[in-house]
Amino acid sequence: MSDWAILGCGYVGTRLARALLAEGGHRVRVAARNTTRLAPLGEIGAEIYALDAAKSRAFGPALYGLSSPIVIYSIPPLANMPSGEPLRRAADAAGAVGASRFIYLSSTAVYGETPDGEVVDEETQIALSDPEAMTRIGEESAVEMARLAGLHTVVLRLAAIYGPGRGVRERLKAGSYKLIDDGSHYFSRVHVDDILGIIRAAVAEGPGGAVYCVGDDKPTTQREYADWLVARLGAAPPPSVASLAPGKPRRAVRNRQINNAKVKRELSYTFKYPTYVEGEQAIEAEAAGAAPHAAAPVAAEAAAAAPVAAERVATPPDAGALLDEALAHFDSDRARARAAVERARDLLRQGR
Repeated sequence: MSDWAILGCGYVGTRLARALLAEGGHRVRVAARNTTRLAPLGEIGAEIYALDAAKSRAFGPALYGLSSPIVIYSIPPLANMPSGEPLRRAADAAGAVGASRFIYLSSTAVYGETPDGEVVDEETQIALSDPEAMTRIGEESAVEMARLAGLHTVVLRLAAIYGPGRGVRERLKAGSYKLIDDGSHYFSRVHVDDILGIIRAAVAEGPGGAVYCVGDDKPTTQREYADWLVARLGAAPPPSVASLAPGKPRRAVRNRQINNAKVKRELSYTFKYPTYVEGEQAIEAEAAGAAPHAAAPVAAEAAAAAPVAAERVATPPDAGALLDEALAHFDSDRARARAAVERARDLLRQGR
């Protein structure tokens, strides 16, 4: 059906890769710096690639050989690098291989600190003076430059992510969760399977350059959500800490409610878990052995990517074949030639 490349395959990427492989018909390449934790994906058919995003020529080889891939960029901002630089390189590499879509998983952190309970959407002013927000803003700027260069991009600004093995539930069980200012501040969240569904919808329906805020239908105070989970789990109530205490640095309060109307309107998306109640119940059901709610393929998704060859080479090319390709395309397609050379170097280092 389609080639997929998940750059920075962490919690969301792993869940997406499993859903795609379970669905069948997709070629799925997962890339991360630490590939050990990706081994289970390799066992079910994913192609695993070691990726150090800090290296200047890392992304071309990571995408080599894919046909009009759908590229998911989920690498957190890197310290000690100019903001947006790794993403710019990834987008350049995606353009060089003819990527059909480039989906950037951003964050609602771009809004910085907001007034108590403010509702934010795609038209809300981003926080240009907030240092934490600026890392994501720099990356979104790199996405916009890639769009201007012709890449079909979509930005998803994600609220707090929860799902099996991640979120407030796990922190309550571990005794590490704390309320800020007695839990009076609002926040939004989104279940990981809804992120998967919105990624699929964005691939199929999202216009180039689109930006979407991704949170469920029910922002709540921190206290409301914690109280519900405490009662559900029979856990100890979490302690509260002040955002501003004498002699201590002020705790940042990212206090906002995400408006998801644009996602529903433009992508025709209906949330599987519109509130934390349905989402948490699904987590419990999955822990009890129920199958996860996989993101259903969107009919238009296949048309979004170029046709994929019916027959694929079962084994990756050796270094010699890659160098031959580099020479063949040196004059006509320098980007492809460079990618082939870099991949050949990697194979030579591996003794292949």
